[in-house]
Amino acid sequence: MKNNLLFGFIRKFFILILLFIFFIPGKELKASPGDTTWVTTFNQNFQNWADVHYASFNLPDTNTHYKQILMFYTIGCPASGCDPWDRLGWVRLYVDSTTNYEIARVITPYNIVGGGYPGQCVFVNDVTDFMPLLHDQVRLGSYIESWIGGTRGWLVTVKFAFIEGELADKPFKVVNLYQDNHVLYGDPANPPETHLPQQNVSVDPQTSKAKIRVVTTGHGQGNSDNAAEFSFKIHTLLVGSNSFAHSLWRGDCSTNPCSPQGGTWQYARAGWCPGASVIPWENDVTSSITPGQNAVIDYNLQAYENFCRPTNPSCVNGVTCSDCNFNYNGHTEPHYTIQSQLILYKPNPFINIQNINSEIPASYLLEQNYPNPFNPSTTIQFEISKASFVRLYIYDVQGKLVENIFEGNLNPGSFKAQWNAGDKPSGIYIYKLEAGDFSSTKRMMLVK
Repeated sequence: MKNNLLFGFIRKFFILILLFIFFIPGKELKASPGDTTWVTTFNQNFQNWADVHYASFNLPDTNTHYKQILMFYTIGCPASGCDPWDRLGWVRLYVDSTTNYEIARVITPYNIVGGGYPGQCVFVNDVTDFMPLLHDQVRLGSYIESWIGGTRGWLVTVKFAFIEGELADKPFKVVNLYQDNHVLYGDPANPPETHLPQQNVSVDPQTSKAKIRVVTTGHGQGNSDNAAEFSFKIHTLLVGSNSFAHSLWRGDCSTNPCSPQGGTWQYARAGWCPGASVIPWENDVTSSITPGQNAVIDYNLQAYENFCRPTNPSCVNGVTCSDCNFNYNGHTEPHYTIQSQLILYKPNPFINIQNINSEIPASYLLEQNYPNPFNPSTTIQFEISKASFVRLYIYDVQGKLVENIFEGNLNPGSFKAQWNAGDKPSGIYIYKLEAGDFSSTKRMMLVK
């Protein structure tokens, strides 16, 4: 008991410090280079019924580049008290009436109010993969599957941290694969395959990396194997000829960061813990896809039949199970809630370039590289007098393209790029700058 009280005190202290540093009401910080921009969306939004709370918000535009986007989901209690049960919740981004993307899923805690309990909890979710969607004005939906009603419920605050920087491979496209909130499990008359059809997805030619992100949680109990909340099952992704297996289980609920709680929050569960974010199952499928071609993707569940169901003619009350009928209390229908996306990335040309002076130059200029001769790397500086689409290429003396250093839009300024020729043979190389109508070439020598 003393340890729980001490743990609760330490957690409250940590949350207060976090709130003081980052969550000062009304304080939105515009990022300087390398800094973080904070944006509050839902703020103390009261939720106590299973309906979606929609709102539109302004996020940073794409002029500033970010290396990471974090979503801080804070859940607290109104004065009349929280909903004391573990409920599924999520935040989704809505593109239109038919297209949405689940960017984070959480499970609310059991009771967290009272002596030694944290009172509120903060869940941190990395949502960088959704960078192509999280900019300018967005429409978000916040949902908690609560039926408590009355004056009890949850106060939800969602803040985004946009952290400046560059990614070597930048997400540019998010493709929904599977979106089903009730994949029935264990009924031969309604197999999961009907809800999880094979996907045939076009992969853009510029793709340099691909990831499949899956968020799955199991629900239902009192069935054969106590599925699906308390059953250890294997889920499998097939991408082309490659297979990716995953054991849908969370054995770390007893070390939950939102604790201590009331109730049975310590028990392991199928993909989730009360009072925690649901951890995405992420699969690097780069080697399983071919840019410019279609990728065939399939999602399979471990074979299972629930014999304790009302549609099983062989089910006998008190023999097969205590009650063959679902009572929505101790015996509930086994199912999975599944949301999955294919994330496509492309090389980020800005990783190779640095703005060294934002003053507007009088004219375009390509300078001689330095050092020259060099081994193995050298720096190339150039100036852009007006906003232009810029290309910086390296050729060998035969005119064959060796490397594309940069290709993209630049505002006026002075820039430098570094070329590492560690895997190239010694010799003369030519570098060329194109910007608008301007074009210039110079020679450099690699000596090993």
